[in-house]
Amino acid sequence: MITTIRTKRSIMNRYTKFLSISLALVAQLGTARAQNLVLNTYLGQPTITAGKSVTLTDGFYAPAGSTLRIFTGTSYVNCFPLSAALSANQNYIMSRVFKTAGVNSGNIDNARSACEEMRTIAYFDGLGRPLQTVSVQASPTGKDIIQPMAYDALGRERFKYLPYSEVGNNGAYRADALSIGQPAFYTSTGDVVKTPKPFSETVFEASPLNRVLQQGAPGIIWQPSIGVDTGHVVRTDYGTNATGEVRLWTVGTNGASSLNAFYQPGKLYKTVIKDENWKTAYGKAGTTEEFKDFEGRVVLKRTWETGTKSLSTYYVYDDYGNLSYVLPPAVNENGIAGYANLASFIETDEAFLRYIYGYHYDSRKRLIEKKIPGKGWEYMVYNKLDQVVLTQDANQQTKGQWLFTKYDALGRTVYSGIYNSPDGRAAQQAKADIQTVLWEQRSTDGIGYSSSAFPQTATSNQTISYYDDYAFPGNTLGGAAAGQMDGARIKGLPTGTKITTLGTGTMLLTTFYYDEEGRTVQTRAENHLGGRDITDNTYNFAGELTASLRTHTQTLNGAETKIANRYEYDHAGRKLATMESINGQDEVTLSKLDYNELGQLKGKNLHGTDGTTFMQNTGFAYNERGWMKGSTSKEFSMELRYANGTLPQYNGNIADQKWGVGAIMPNTYTYTYDGLNRLKKGISTGIVMSEELTYDVMGNINTLNRDNTGANQYSYTGNRLNSVAGVTAQNYQYDANGNATLDGRNGMALTYNYLNLPVTANKAGVSVAYTYDASGKKLTKKCNGAIRQYVDGIEYNGNTIDIIHTEEGVAQNNSGNYSYHYNLTDHLGNVRYTFDIYNGAVRRLQADDYYAFGKRGSVSPVGLDNKYLYNGKEVQDELGEQYDYGARFYDPIIGRWNVADPLAEKMRRHSPYNYGFNNPIRFVDPDGMEGTDWVKKNDKYIWDDRVVDQKTAKEFQGDKAQYVGKSAEITPKKADGTVMGESINLNIDGTLTRDGITLENNSTEVFTNEAGSTFIPRQTDGSFYGLSVNGALVGGFGFGFGVVNDATKNSTPYFTFNGNIGFGGGIGVDIGAIKPTGGNQFAVDDFAGNGGAYNVGFNTPIGGVGVGTGGSLDSHTGGLKAMNPNNFGKNQRGYTTGQGGFSPSFIAPKGPELQVGGMYSISKTWVY
Repeated sequence: MITTIRTKRSIMNRYTKFLSISLALVAQLGTARAQNLVLNTYLGQPTITAGKSVTLTDGFYAPAGSTLRIFTGTSYVNCFPLSAALSANQNYIMSRVFKTAGVNSGNIDNARSACEEMRTIAYFDGLGRPLQTVSVQASPTGKDIIQPMAYDALGRERFKYLPYSEVGNNGAYRADALSIGQPAFYTSTGDVVKTPKPFSETVFEASPLNRVLQQGAPGIIWQPSIGVDTGHVVRTDYGTNATGEVRLWTVGTNGASSLNAFYQPGKLYKTVIKDENWKTAYGKAGTTEEFKDFEGRVVLKRTWETGTKSLSTYYVYDDYGNLSYVLPPAVNENGIAGYANLASFIETDEAFLRYIYGYHYDSRKRLIEKKIPGKGWEYMVYNKLDQVVLTQDANQQTKGQWLFTKYDALGRTVYSGIYNSPDGRAAQQAKADIQTVLWEQRSTDGIGYSSSAFPQTATSNQTISYYDDYAFPGNTLGGAAAGQMDGARIKGLPTGTKITTLGTGTMLLTTFYYDEEGRTVQTRAENHLGGRDITDNTYNFAGELTASLRTHTQTLNGAETKIANRYEYDHAGRKLATMESINGQDEVTLSKLDYNELGQLKGKNLHGTDGTTFMQNTGFAYNERGWMKGSTSKEFSMELRYANGTLPQYNGNIADQKWGVGAIMPNTYTYTYDGLNRLKKGISTGIVMSEELTYDVMGNINTLNRDNTGANQYSYTGNRLNSVAGVTAQNYQYDANGNATLDGRNGMALTYNYLNLPVTANKAGVSVAYTYDASGKKLTKKCNGAIRQYVDGIEYNGNTIDIIHTEEGVAQNNSGNYSYHYNLTDHLGNVRYTFDIYNGAVRRLQADDYYAFGKRGSVSPVGLDNKYLYNGKEVQDELGEQYDYGARFYDPIIGRWNVADPLAEKMRRHSPYNYGFNNPIRFVDPDGMEGTDWVKKNDKYIWDDRVVDQKTAKEFQGDKAQYVGKSAEITPKKADGTVMGESINLNIDGTLTRDGITLENNSTEVFTNEAGSTFIPRQTDGSFYGLSVNGALVGGFGFGFGVVNDATKNSTPYFTFNGNIGFGGGIGVDIGAIKPTGGNQFAVDDFAGNGGAYNVGFNTPIGGVGVGTGGSLDSHTGGLKAMNPNNFGKNQRGYTTGQGGFSPSFIAPKGPELQVGGMYSISKTWVY
């Protein structure tokens, strides 16, 4: 429980001699907290914390308007004095982050603890290149974490070294870091994996292009080598296309053709990727070829399953460069019988309707129509600002129904809903084109907005979003309370949303309230049970969520439920513990986390009540590459083998999985993969649970043989499943959107809403109905009269709470008292062991094993009711063990989805019904939309185009980065699993959505949630700043150096050398903006290479001011072409720049008059 004091009038403790409050704790970022705290004076702090008690003495006074929270309880924070001794003989930049209030110029150098201040020192060489980054006392035990760097003779970072920790270093530069410090760390005893090769080596091409030929990784077996096949690295070969290698497709009026035409040799760039598993003997097997034209567009991606069998995906562009068609492997060489080697097609052909992606554009190059295989056409209508105002899918077309979106003057989504009209896309676009009012304005009546923009008439509103203030119609939840921001300070922030409950039309309101830092300190939400959920959040000075209190009410039985959580973090911001109390019950530590020296999770301790002992402990181990190697506990243990497996895997595929209890693991899965990394076999020993599979070229399962009982043959029409021999009693049927309306396996007839979520499922004796809101959140499930209600992590059976979700499982309601059930999971999040605490000991409630594609194997005991199992998703027993992933349902019996992937366009080589790229041992589909490119880094969610898995997340965003996936739904939850606020959707296109509010790419706004996380939509632009020296008297040269920042806020030094033409010169400070030209996300590596720029300078008595424009140049562009500004940014991953600068002199001034100079520069830039 949390006590919050909000004062309308001043309070003074005049009469109470002693007040002891035993409540929930907020993490204290300072010296070790006092166990018993006595306060005489209120200093304005928002929180007061202590280990055991807080005493407010007579005279304690808090003025009117104050918000004060008092917390006591167990603390796991260990603080120690901060000590820093910099190396003054080195170039360095020191960053100091203060994590406590009150720091000013007068006390900035006072002694502090590591909990109160974080210091990072970056050391540089004479060229401005970083040599070491030292995070002072940042390891869990207070050691320095040192990240060394080194360069070869050409200034390239050939070796990338793993960080290490050093005791007693205190921020100093370590000259022996690479000779002694780091090697000793990785060969000594400790909880970090030992390796004599704690670095990754890059082999560069011996050319000015510095292209990567081999990319190694930490560990002996992943090092490049001269010998054949002795190093398991990623190899890249470069070249051009050969005669007859790539078909040349041409777009026609209603289709496309190749007519046996091929690209002439040397007209395409060819890149061949060979992953860590590849050997010379494999030939082309397991390789991927990518062909790009001179515009940098991908024309063909070809993967090789064997040395002779390729799978090709062609990308066909129209004369304007628009992607018009994508031809997946089904219609190319080695394709599906009857459709392979397609030479031409029109859009009514069966081959097109079943397999090919189609796109149509208008004269403004806007996508207006698209066709996904197995689905009907989808349509988009735009206003004059190029904003999508109407969309329609194939199911909606049959109903004359459209989805509309309205915007305000700032481009923010304000409301959306359903618009009924029989008119087609062209007619709707014509109406939008003549519309003069393009956005809506706030009003004081109706829904709070005008209805002036197209379409003016709406059948129903589904979502409404409010910003800037709380004075909107129907705000029954009220405005800001004392201590919460209001007025001009919340301009630009979302303040409320209304979301319709589908089927009833009822709109439920949620409002958001902020502190002075823009953090969400409270949400108030109406729920569909007639009550409210109010969540109060407390943050520390560093912005970490330290406590939350959810108050849940409803009208089913009138009871109020309070769920209090608190969170602790160590001095470096790593989460240490999660605590919870429900309805004032004794607080329980759900989990306490332990980390190794590099910040990897090494231990999790579950269920503690006294702050020192825990009922269950699990240890974790990792290999050199950071891949999980195993987990060990008395209840469930698991070992994952990669390169050390029965059939070694070096690319991240798992070769063997062993499991059992403690050190005894009698059960083993041995996995076999094909050249496309699809699972071919999962053969078990111990428990009998084996699967063998074959696939077609689209990845559809052809045959599935479980436990050697015989292969079940799958039958398809296109990618749609018709039947499975021996499994289905009748054929599957589908609607126009590709949703299965008749499940051939369980006989269920299904209907769907406009979100393509199942609404009803019926067969003889079984009737299931689901209710959702307009965001897709499940609210109710009714089955044969039984009702289950879902309220953001609280679930009701009938009128009574059944469970409350926690971070580690659920809290089970036992007649008003809650007992905690904990889940132990494997690397995929599959729940393997569920337990509670009974008579002071761990009691097993349930244990589950799974086949590779998710079918439940052995269950012990049988019949218990944990429904959250495979990938942690809820099993739908009524639908024959299908799992609800949020966006669609998955059937583990047949290993497929029954609804087409909403994100199918991102994986066009694969069938829209595949699960996890047919590698379910490695990949997880978090929500049914994609096999898990969002990254979480230091409580910030960012989009990085380069990231595709955890490996690349760490490569591009650092060791603390966590791979999230291409899309996800992030719901802030308390330790007990109860939801603290609204979910934020991380969308596949890099946008963010919360409560109907979408932040578009490059938006300067961000979302924050109640868990203290920040969400940043995809950014594409970069920037740079530095110093330059340039000169030209007709001809000349110059150089510059500085820092370039990419779109994900990573920074790195650069050095550039210029050849100049013109008149002028000087030493200047440069600042510039970088805008990529291909829609890609600018990365620091893009800054390297050739470029050109035009600059003009104005010399005044106070100094020189310059402005300019420029951009990247293709390595093949030279001469007069390089001086043509139209060629700037035309290369692959190209960019343009706009820059400004200041220098003490441009042309030596002769007096107060204005002097002008200008020059063109061609440059070569290196980044480090």
